[in-house]
Amino acid sequence: MPELAEVGDFCPNDTCPNAGKTDEDNIVKYGTTAKGLQRYRCKTCGRTFSENTGTIFYGLVHSRRGDHRDPGTCR
Repeated sequence: MPELAEVGDFCPNDTCPNAGKTDEDNIVKYGTTAKGLQRYRCKTCGRTFSENTGTIFYGLVHSRRGDHRDPGTCR
């Protein structure tokens, strides 16, 4: 059974010649985001992306800790 590719194994840029290809050695770690997520860079096209690119979590925004505005708790 073939293994599933993970983010960081391939370039998600559709215009990149190596887009979607695994085992091309074109993806390198490129630091972390302010939220602590791993960043990657494609050596072929130069695009950077994070470990949640292409997932349901990409672009997710949530409230700050302690900033729960539940109307049921306000008095």
